Amino acid sequence: HNQVVSFEIFQQMKRTLPDRIFVPVGDGCIISGVYKGFEDLLKLGLIEKIPVIVAVQSEKSNNLIENLNREKFISKSSTTLADSISVDIPRNFWMTKKYLTSNFGQWISVSDDEILEAEKILSLKTGIFSEPAAAAAFAGFLKYLNSGKIENNSKNVVLLTGSGLKDLKSVEKIIKIPQPIKNLEEIETMEWF
Repeated sequence: HNQVVSFEIFQQMKRTLPDRIFVPVGDGCIISGVYKGFEDLLKLGLIEKIPVIVAVQSEKSNNLIENLNREKFISKSSTTLADSISVDIPRNFWMTKKYLTSNFGQWISVSDDEILEAEKILSLKTGIFSEPAAAAAFAGFLKYLNSGKIENNSKNVVLLTGSGLKDLKSVEKIIKIPQPIKNLEEIETMEWF
């Protein structure tokens, strides 16, 4: 079902393609679906090439990226705050590796601090409240932008895959939650001056 997002991107961009799509990656299922969708559009003759897809992982859970150039898979324990992409052994590793390496895919790791900052920027500037795993994709975009890898006038899509309501604990690290409002009885008996 993840391939449908490719059709939606193609349709919403008026049958054109973005230059890059940034996708948060844990198990590799979503990014493989995105590739599959564009592969289907290619087979139907609706597009001439698959856009560059950038796999974004947390530095603290980047087993997929770390193993792309290895023959034998080596796992390390994942400790990222981005729970939805925290994976020790990505279940869709081999398919994701095939798609990324055969379609000129790109990949980048971002820190948990970069993820939290991206989550904050998304909320403040766009009103989108995403979970850290989704914000990882935006953190990857920002890292590309800040390193000069995003060309002027290029079209870039950031796939935001989950609501911030899925992980409220991470938000406590970037905002201060106000004290609760007192009940009416307490307010009426307060000394104001």
